Amino acid sequence: MTHSAGSPRPLARRVAVALFGVGTLGIAVTAAVFFSLWSQQTLARDVTELQRQVQVIASGVAVSDVVPGTPADTEGSRARLLTVEAGLINARLSVADAGGTVLYSTAGASSAKSYAIGSLARTGSSFDARSAVLDVPGVGRVAVVAVPVAFVAADRPSRYLVGAQSLSDLSAGNAWVLSSIGIAAALALIVSWFLGAWLARRVTGPLVRLTESARAIAAGEWGRQAPVEGDDEVTALAHAFNDMSTRVATAYRAQQEFVGDVSHEIRTPVTSIRGFADAIADGTVSDREAVARAAGIIGREADRLGELTSTLLTLSDLDAGAVVLAREPVDVPVLVETLRERFGARAAEHGIALELGPGLGAPLADADRVLQALSTLMDNAVRHTPQGGTVRMCWGVARRRWRAEVHDSGPGIARQDRERVFRRFARLDASRSESSGGYGLGLAICRRLVELMDGSVSVADSSELGGAQFTIDLPAA
Repeated sequence: MTHSAGSPRPLARRVAVALFGVGTLGIAVTAAVFFSLWSQQTLARDVTELQRQVQVIASGVAVSDVVPGTPADTEGSRARLLTVEAGLINARLSVADAGGTVLYSTAGASSAKSYAIGSLARTGSSFDARSAVLDVPGVGRVAVVAVPVAFVAADRPSRYLVGAQSLSDLSAGNAWVLSSIGIAAALALIVSWFLGAWLARRVTGPLVRLTESARAIAAGEWGRQAPVEGDDEVTALAHAFNDMSTRVATAYRAQQEFVGDVSHEIRTPVTSIRGFADAIADGTVSDREAVARAAGIIGREADRLGELTSTLLTLSDLDAGAVVLAREPVDVPVLVETLRERFGARAAEHGIALELGPGLGAPLADADRVLQALSTLMDNAVRHTPQGGTVRMCWGVARRRWRAEVHDSGPGIARQDRERVFRRFARLDASRSESSGGYGLGLAICRRLVELMDGSVSVADSSELGGAQFTIDLPAA
């Protein structure tokens, strides 16, 4: 299923939803933790404050000898004072005995009848106070603090001042905090949604444009470049894609040039063969000598076609990996003697001095293919060396590599052309190559052979003879 550039993109939507989900979960967990900690902190603060207030009242109101509100409190002063104190701290104050039974309360009849003082937790204060938060039916959560005010013995309280304060205000505060958290969470979710959508577009946008570029290449727009944008991983992908696109375009152009060059190379001998064959057939060439000359030309052109076909088949086999190469030490003296036999007479015929060796070491390679590669370089050197010049081959081993150098005293190769000479059908001087029977494929085959043997071939200026220096580098035996 395809999507247009303006339609929703599934990946972008999934990324946005995932980011929104993660943001929602994070906000919910944060809000829950914050509210829990805030509630606990607020509750602890309120209980501590109530304890402090009850301790102050206990130390300032004498309830140890006379219980407020009893006949002993003849003027009711202690009851009134305790009521005022209860109003000031917004709590119920009661006087209870050691068992927790309420003897007097500022709340009157609505007061609890007793408190389970023994179940209250000790606070560790100097007053030996106890406190707890209780759930009272009909009232809700209540903070209770009990402070001893009379003792039978030093460690046996006989009477307690009990302060009870409803935590309804705390609940109201909790509701306010919850609503504030809810509003903040809603705003955060809205922001996270838009932020997630923006991040999704940022992540998927470059990928969408890469896809568009890939489709353009598939449609024949060779060399199409994708914009380099986004994060490091995406830009690395874009660079790799653009590099691949450039290589595809280069390979396509090379293929077109190759087909054109092959067509050109074949057209010339085919035209020549057809022309002389027609001349013989229609009687234009009729005498024996002319027919023999035409037949000779047809034969030579046929040989050229056969040579070109064989060379192209060799290239095809090399590209397809169909050539099996040996890996064994090469007998260099035998190889050099073969080269001398192949090019000695030809060099002497053109007045060229041929120098082979001396040298040391041997390569670990296929002997026949090394001979083929060196023959190409020697043929190229003899072909372009003027009369009276020199062609020299030397070899040796350095850093576990075997290097063979072929020097000539010809015109050399310009620096900007040194890579192009290894391309197929490459000619720096077309007329010279054609006149000498070359097709511009020898050096291409030479490089491919050497690379298949884990080596390399290069060209530079010859420091010895002033012309070109071709170097083959192979693993040493």
